[in-house]
Amino acid sequence: MKNLFISFLLLFGFIYAQGQEPAVPTLNYDALKKKLEKSNLDIKDAKKEALSKTWLLRGELLQDINDVNSEFLRYGMSTMEAKLFLKEPTEVKTVEEGEIVKQVYVYPRINLTFENDALKSWKETEVIHPDPLPEALAAYNKALELDVKGSLDKKIKENLERMKKQLETKAINGFTEGDYDASLTAFENIMEVSKSSVYEGYIDTIIIYNAALAAKNAGKHDKAIQYLRRAIDLGYGGSVAYYLLKSEYVLVNDSNGVINTLEEGFKKYPDTSLILIEIVNYYLTSGDVSKGLEYLELAEKKESDNPSIYFAKGTLYEKSGNKEKALEAYNKSIEIDPEYFNAYFNIGALYFNNAVELYEEANKLEDIKAYNAAKVIADNELKKAIAPMEKAYQINPEERATMETLQTIYYRLQMLDKYEEMKKKLSEM
Repeated sequence: MKNLFISFLLLFGFIYAQGQEPAVPTLNYDALKKKLEKSNLDIKDAKKEALSKTWLLRGELLQDINDVNSEFLRYGMSTMEAKLFLKEPTEVKTVEEGEIVKQVYVYPRINLTFENDALKSWKETEVIHPDPLPEALAAYNKALELDVKGSLDKKIKENLERMKKQLETKAINGFTEGDYDASLTAFENIMEVSKSSVYEGYIDTIIIYNAALAAKNAGKHDKAIQYLRRAIDLGYGGSVAYYLLKSEYVLVNDSNGVINTLEEGFKKYPDTSLILIEIVNYYLTSGDVSKGLEYLELAEKKESDNPSIYFAKGTLYEKSGNKEKALEAYNKSIEIDPEYFNAYFNIGALYFNNAVELYEEANKLEDIKAYNAAKVIADNELKKAIAPMEKAYQINPEERATMETLQTIYYRLQMLDKYEEMKKKLSEM
C-alpha cells in the first residue's frame, strides 16, 4: 500500500505545481544573508524588538531564505528549464541504480537529480539558515502578539498560507525520496501553522492523515497511531484508516488495540469487506472459534462467492473438532475455485492427521487380529489423503510441505515407485 500513499502525495504535489505560476527565484544569496544578519541584530534591539513590523519582516525574510534555491523548482521540469535559472552546472554526475540512469546536476548550493530529462528530486548543499520556516512561524506569532489591533492579521495569514505550501513541498519531497522523518516533520510543522490565532481553530484533516502515513513509513508507530486515531475521530480516511490503525497496533503488539479498532471500524462501515475479513483473521489467529464463525456468517452473506471465507470457516471448524463441517467448508471453497490450493492441502492434511491418530490407537492393541483390522482402517483413512494432496501438489509443485506429506503417505502405504520419485524431487530442491 505504500505505493498508493506515494502516488497520492505525488498527485497532491502535481496539483499544487500545476496551479501555480512559475516563480521568479530569489538567487541573491549574499543579500539575503546580510538581511538575516541585520534581522538578528534588530530582534536584540529593545525598541525594534517591541515592534510587530520587525517580526513580520523577519518572518517574510526567513520564508524568502527557505526559497532561495528552490522556489522555482518543480517535479518533471527539464534540464533546459533548470538552466534558465541556474545556468550551467559546475559538474554533471551519472548515477546508475539498477537499470535506471540518473544525472545529478551539481551547483554551488544545490544538486538537482534528473531522470529521462525530468527533475526527480533536489537537495540543498549549502544553506543560509538550517531550518527557517519554524523560526518564521515563531516570528509571525510574535508579531500577532504585539499587534493588539489586529492590523497585520490579513497579511500574516497570507504569509502563513504560503508557508503551508512551502512545507507541503518539503513533505512531498521527503516522502518521494524516502526521507520519511523529514516528511513527518514537515507535516507536523503544517499542523503548527494551523494553530496560529489567525486560523481560529481550523483543522487540516488531510495533513493529519498524511502525517500518519509519513510516521508509518518512518517506523514511528506511536505517532502513526496518534495521527490515525485523530483522523478517524475527525471523520477522515474511511475504512482504510481503520485498517492502517489496526496494522500499527499489530506492530506494537497491542492486541486490544487491534480488535477494538476492527470492531469500531466494522460498526461504522458494516458494508466494507476489508474490515470484516480482518476481524475474521484476528479471531482465526487467536483461536476464538465462536466469534470467528459469527463474523464469517456475516462475511458469507456479503461475499458468497469468496472461497477464502469458506476456507476460513473450515479452519475454524477443524480447530473446534468438527471435522465433518470442516470438510464441507473446504469442499465449498473448491466448488467456487477448483484450483484453490489451501483447501486441497487442508483436506489432505485432515485425512492424514486422522490416519496418524488411528495408527497410534492400533499400535496400542496387543491382539494381532485386532491390530491388523485397526491398521486396515487407518490405511484406508490415509488413502483418502492421496487425491487432495496430489491435487495440491499439481497446483503448486514447489510447496515442500505437500511433497514431504506425499512422500510419507507413499512410504506408509508401500507405494514405493511414487515414494522414490518424490524422494528424488525433494533431494533436487
